[in-house]
Amino acid sequence: MRSAVSVILSSPLPDPNMSHPDYEQSYHHHSALLILVKHLGEELPQKNFLKLFDRINKINNIKIVDSLGVNRNIWARYIKDYPVGNNDWGDFQTHRRLLGLITIGKCKTQIELNEICRIHESLKVKYTTTLYDSRCIILGINDGPNTPTFVPPSFFKSRGLFYATDGEESANLEDTISEFLSSIFWVLESKRHERSREKIERVSLLLAPFEKKDFVGLDMESRSNRKRSLGRMTKHLGDLCLQAGLHCDALNHYHSAVEILRSINDWLWLGSACEGLGAATMCVRYPNAGKSLSVQRNSSLQEGSHMKTRNTSTKNTLGMEILEPSSLPALPPPTNVLSNEEILKAYRESIVHYSKYQNAGVIETEASFKAARIAVELNMILHAANFLQNIVFINLVIPEEQKIQRLMTLSDLYTKMGFMRKASFYQRLAASRYVSARNPQTDWDQCYSLMIQSLTGHRLTLDPADYPMNGENGWGRLQKQVLQDVVVAARRVGHSSLATRHMTLLLQVMWSELTHAERHEAALQLKGIAAQCEGSPVPLVLESGLVIPPANLIHIPTAESFVVHKLRQHLQPMKMEKVKEDYGPFLFTPLNFGSMERKSGSTKDSKLSYLWVAEEECEVKVELTNPLPFELEVSNMRLLTNGVVFETLPLTVTLPPDAVKYPVTLAGTPKEVGELEISGYSTHTLGVKSNCRLKNLPKIHQSQFVIEVVPALPLLEAKILIGPENEKTSSVISLYAGERTVYDLVLQNVGRGPVEVVEIIVDSGLDSNMITCDITPLKDHLPLAEDEQVRLPVTFFAVANFVSSFPPDAGSMRSSLFSGTNSFPSLSSSFRPGMYDHLTTPTPSFRSGPSSLNSLSSQFNKLNIDNSTKGIECRIKVRYSAKPGLDAGYCRVASVLLHIDITNSILISNWDVLPAETSSQFYMVLDVVNMTNQEVEVKYTANKCILIEEGESCRVPIPVDRCPLSKVGKYFQGEDSIKDIVDLNLACSDHIASLVEVDWELGGRKGKASLKGITLSSHMLDIVRMSPISWDVHINGEEASGAPMMVGIGECIQIQIVARNSLPWPLKDISLSVQFFQDYQNNTYNFNLDTRLAMAGPSHLHLPIVLEHGSADYCFNVVFFIPGQYKMNVQCVSQGKNTWKLVPPVEFDVHDA
Repeated sequence: MRSAVSVILSSPLPDPNMSHPDYEQSYHHHSALLILVKHLGEELPQKNFLKLFDRINKINNIKIVDSLGVNRNIWARYIKDYPVGNNDWGDFQTHRRLLGLITIGKCKTQIELNEICRIHESLKVKYTTTLYDSRCIILGINDGPNTPTFVPPSFFKSRGLFYATDGEESANLEDTISEFLSSIFWVLESKRHERSREKIERVSLLLAPFEKKDFVGLDMESRSNRKRSLGRMTKHLGDLCLQAGLHCDALNHYHSAVEILRSINDWLWLGSACEGLGAATMCVRYPNAGKSLSVQRNSSLQEGSHMKTRNTSTKNTLGMEILEPSSLPALPPPTNVLSNEEILKAYRESIVHYSKYQNAGVIETEASFKAARIAVELNMILHAANFLQNIVFINLVIPEEQKIQRLMTLSDLYTKMGFMRKASFYQRLAASRYVSARNPQTDWDQCYSLMIQSLTGHRLTLDPADYPMNGENGWGRLQKQVLQDVVVAARRVGHSSLATRHMTLLLQVMWSELTHAERHEAALQLKGIAAQCEGSPVPLVLESGLVIPPANLIHIPTAESFVVHKLRQHLQPMKMEKVKEDYGPFLFTPLNFGSMERKSGSTKDSKLSYLWVAEEECEVKVELTNPLPFELEVSNMRLLTNGVVFETLPLTVTLPPDAVKYPVTLAGTPKEVGELEISGYSTHTLGVKSNCRLKNLPKIHQSQFVIEVVPALPLLEAKILIGPENEKTSSVISLYAGERTVYDLVLQNVGRGPVEVVEIIVDSGLDSNMITCDITPLKDHLPLAEDEQVRLPVTFFAVANFVSSFPPDAGSMRSSLFSGTNSFPSLSSSFRPGMYDHLTTPTPSFRSGPSSLNSLSSQFNKLNIDNSTKGIECRIKVRYSAKPGLDAGYCRVASVLLHIDITNSILISNWDVLPAETSSQFYMVLDVVNMTNQEVEVKYTANKCILIEEGESCRVPIPVDRCPLSKVGKYFQGEDSIKDIVDLNLACSDHIASLVEVDWELGGRKGKASLKGITLSSHMLDIVRMSPISWDVHINGEEASGAPMMVGIGECIQIQIVARNSLPWPLKDISLSVQFFQDYQNNTYNFNLDTRLAMAGPSHLHLPIVLEHGSADYCFNVVFFIPGQYKMNVQCVSQGKNTWKLVPPVEFDVHDA
């Protein structure tokens, strides 16, 4: 013991603190041999050195059979640099000892060789206290005839390995390294044997570097110090056994050391023993966990080559063999192996003991990292989190670079644990360390790189497409700050385009999290950044290979609506109707069962039902809102399209501050035929060019609009010219009811290319005769060239209903004409032309009683006549087309919308029918009312007319041919059903309307009034239609003529009446009757003639049937007693429904004999 103290006092005190922690250490490094691989000289490029290092690093495991025949699994750990201060802790933990040294250099001259050898020897001196063996690999010399040969200097005492290059010439490098590891193992094994054979009373006291001054002057022979020495040596043997591949022996030593050191409260070494116990347990339970097995590199060597022979002899002489892991015997685990909870408990205890010593901060940090890694491997995440949290509170005086490395290691472990946000938090801390004021070497590039890497843990990405549409994706306030830090880092890097891109991303994805003031501030900040480098919607590729996706200002301005407009009405294409083909009675269709719908389902919702035309400017209306409190200029707004070529027109608009739903119209012209996909619009505002896709706009629920573009079509302009000279364009035409006028329809080609096909369609609404167009001039002008025009005459006819809609007051009309209550009027004895001319009088003159004095207004009020102007909307459609649209089956329609105002001219307020002088005609008696405010001349026959004053009415008789039996004869056979009655009335009404038109003239304007729609009573129908009975009357054997028969008083007159059936079917239940009467020519009739004449024979004759084209005879005699004028009325009644009379009645002039 005294000798041990004297050694302590005589040795210089090393630095008690380790320079910095090894953040990559894990439990399996306790069982590895530490070897330094150093790059020497400047001739060997760094790239070649790293290549050789990778080859050496793969030889990290060898299998050795010891003298007892036990297989040893030896692991090696290669490092590129190692502080001497850390090497001084080799007694405390043997895996910290640097046991081997490999240097690699390249030379071409003897001087360079000497320099490499000198540096190698100096490194050996630097680590002389722990170094077991070394190798110096020198490239470029002493390897065959192709390389120069130099002799190493005399001070070079190490073994040199010479290769021409680092390629195939160094193929045996792996075997050489394996031999090197084997030599280190045997030295280590001898050291282990030496320590294990030491006697207990002669065991030296092992010390940590900072403990040497603490034991000066102490009694080393005391019992506690003896136990301390024994406990520390036992722990030391455990370290050696662990490195030598004796994991179970190491486990036993650690258990013993823990018991001894705990009994004397040797906390530092107890912590090391507990740590070793946990590491040994993990090595026993998971011998290959976290380790990459070595790969033999001998497949490229030819069998029998001198290299392979040399390697084989070396292995045989050294007694070393590399075994595959599968060849190791499977041994049962020892009984003293710790469980998972006990392993973590041992590490926790060791960390607690380390924390008691200020100089053990590095050891504590490394132990915490090891424990965390073990907890992660054992899937005990919460324990791992506790170990990592402990690291944060360890205060180490280390440079900023080491602090950054510590934070990055924490981040990596949190990432493995799945604590993504915490991992990103430490990445951000590491990034801030790169640019902190304490860091003498500020590195904004590294800061920016780490900031980008930290986005993932905060649920942020650089691709806006990864964000949900509702904006709910994590911690908004934190995310805003993270993105703002990225912007700052990008600006400090000097990459203005990156800063613009990230600021744009912030405004795009964090919009819902920003307050109104923050939006204003962020927009101004973006404007300032973009002034240095304009933003564009293209990916940015960094030098590191990182691709920054484009970001767009979809909220500045905000799109409230997006509407694809139809073409204007006259520009819209129409599909030309095809003649339906007859495929016969059979229909074939494949059994798709809705597959066609499923096939087109992707575009069904987005495809518009209307069409656009190629080479025709089309429009899309967008409503924009300016969310900022300042005037926003948006320039170069264009539509974004796919599919056919589309030439979009740029638009610049200035939105007022806080403007809401500001309308903007975007226009463009399709250049091709096919489907056009409208996916959004582009903007340029705040210095950023953006592509605002509809799928990304929160208030637009359609991802795209698909519209069909049809081939180009010509453009035709249509207009109506009216006025005195037919040169004035107007859409309003004023006509009197029944008036007819002619105007010109002008068709002018105002488009590009000729018009080849023109079709005119008139939609006149109520009546197809209202508008008629003469297309004869058009045939001579087709095809219609550009700027050419053609005039077509169009006739306008004011169709109106001239007949009052109220039932005819025929009874009152007849009462005003005749007096008396008998059913047979006593007409004048002579019939003469113009016998009804007295009817052509103003209406009040023939109204009986006081009512005839009423004013016309009272009459109108009674009739309830509407004298207002009626407006009718009419449309002339011009359908036209030309190639190439014509070949595709499309056309355009030019419409002329006309408003025709129809003013009443004359009105038929009442009507009746009277028998005429002949049986083939009747008189249509009309009440004609002047509805205008001027005098109207009414022409009711070919040579008769009458003037009607403003607001007055007039009654006019019009002779009309009776309706022939060819039209109405069939109705005599029917059963008088409602349908037959209606059809008969309609036939007679049409007959009258076809023959009667009342012409009128008003101040140079002419027209016709039609009786279409007139209704007739049953009495009128009997007069209007031709009688099916033809009469023959014979008086005294002579046929009666139209003149009165001269008869004397008392003369017996024989009268024979023959009624002939003109119908092709029989008449049943016929009753013939004769009645004499006197007409006093004053609307007075006398039917009581019993004292004035006498009849011999029946006055009524009933016939059951009259055959078709048959006849019935009726004979009787009559004697007149008193002179005067008499009339004989002959009539035939069929089944009590139809009455046919002899017209005119037979007249007798009776005189004295």
